[in-house]
Amino acid sequence: MNKQLVLLSIVVLVFSLLFSCNKKITVEEARERIEGLVARGVPESEMSKIRMYLFNMESAKSTGNQGPYRRYRSSLDLALNEFEERMVVLLDESGPIIDSLKEVVEEKKGNLKGLHLEAADSLLAAFDSLVKTNQLLLARTRLEQYNLKMDTLITMQNVADSLRNQFVGAWVMEKESPDRRFNVVERTEIHMRRDGTLYIMESKRGRTSESTREDWEFRSTGTWDLKGDIAYHYIENEKRIRQNFHTLDPQTGRWRKESKPAYDSTFTDGSRDRYAAYSALKEDYRKFPIRN
Repeated sequence: MNKQLVLLSIVVLVFSLLFSCNKKITVEEARERIEGLVARGVPESEMSKIRMYLFNMESAKSTGNQGPYRRYRSSLDLALNEFEERMVVLLDESGPIIDSLKEVVEEKKGNLKGLHLEAADSLLAAFDSLVKTNQLLLARTRLEQYNLKMDTLITMQNVADSLRNQFVGAWVMEKESPDRRFNVVERTEIHMRRDGTLYIMESKRGRTSESTREDWEFRSTGTWDLKGDIAYHYIENEKRIRQNFHTLDPQTGRWRKESKPAYDSTFTDGSRDRYAAYSALKEDYRKFPIRN
């Protein structure tokens, strides 16, 4: 933890406090001091009383009630001075607390990998940003929250490790139309290989209504990884093998065909990414062995 940042915050608060004690506070000055506290990371929940005094002071000023205005100004001035004095103490304590918590969090992070490690790094990047912008009190609060989230991520990591082998395989789901008039069959295959590569095939063929028929197939490849009990599928390539639609002309009784061209596209923006929970796979799919 940078001790200069803590010292700078304390100095700013002390000078602000000394300056404010020598004059009667105005609405504008109160707003500025409150926003200064917010900028340094003081939670809004800690300033509810101060906000109330400011609101009452503004209301009394707008209506010209000098008696209530002076009373609320005095209460607000006292509350702000006491609060800023308490902030000096909190800032002085925050440095060592942040340093100690950061060590605990970094140690917990050592138990993580893959998507769980990425989530942890994202949390800590947000914390580092708060420290760099001198929002030490908010940084302390966030780090306390992140410490608890690390425990959750470790639990999710353990779940993922225990289920990883269970995800490996070819998961197949085949649906037929419950309406006997139509012979549509929809099939989805999800192949999650042990080396982390992924293959997905989706197809549909048959009469879907009295006047429509579909015949299409898409194949996707990419990678997969686990976060807790959820498999995240990162699609890098998608192929349209075929996509044909037929509609029945009511006047002629003939089928009109509309076909879309095949394509083979690469994706890098995550627009085709998806996920599948283990419980959903177990419920909706049948699993078959797969060769890596």
